[in-house]
Amino acid sequence: MKETEMERIFLVKELPEDLEDFRHIIIKVGDFFDSNSIDALKIKQKGDKYALIKKEGESALKRTEHTIFIKKGEFDILWKCTTQKHEKIRYYYNIGSYTCEIDIYQGKLLGYVRAEIEFNDPEEMKSFEPPSWFGEEITVWNHDIHENLGTVTFAEMEERYLGKGISLKNISIIKTDNHIISL
Repeated sequence: MKETEMERIFLVKELPEDLEDFRHIIIKVGDFFDSNSIDALKIKQKGDKYALIKKEGESALKRTEHTIFIKKGEFDILWKCTTQKHEKIRYYYNIGSYTCEIDIYQGKLLGYVRAEIEFNDPEEMKSFEPPSWFGEEITVWNHDIHENLGTVTFAEMEERYLGKGISLKNISIIKTDNHIISL
């Protein structure tokens, strides 16, 4: 399968109050070699689906993604060969006609939250007005800031953003009565 991505990526200032009403899934990502490259090789578990992914691109804004679906056993073997790993919970949140992917990172990156919107054409991408709970747009810095993502902590991520003049907010999350609250 081959797919071209046109996306914008934002930090999140606070989680939407109705987030828990939307579908979510646990995602594991393992990188082979250089995770920061526009041309990257990755392995991904998305719920009960497993894939080997090769990304190739012209820029951070436009890349082609090749996906080969694999079996769980193949994933388990390849997972051991990755040089870095991270996990996140992804929520599929509706914003008008768009589906926003909100990633809430786990483990050493707990507190780091970002949102991604994919578009069908450049005009849609340009005209998109982010909601008030979105923070800074990080599309052009995403690859630089996410370099070796599977090896960094939240504190190290804060330093990376400060280097770009952006203050990263730690989104503390409390789950009560099946609702997520961000502090």
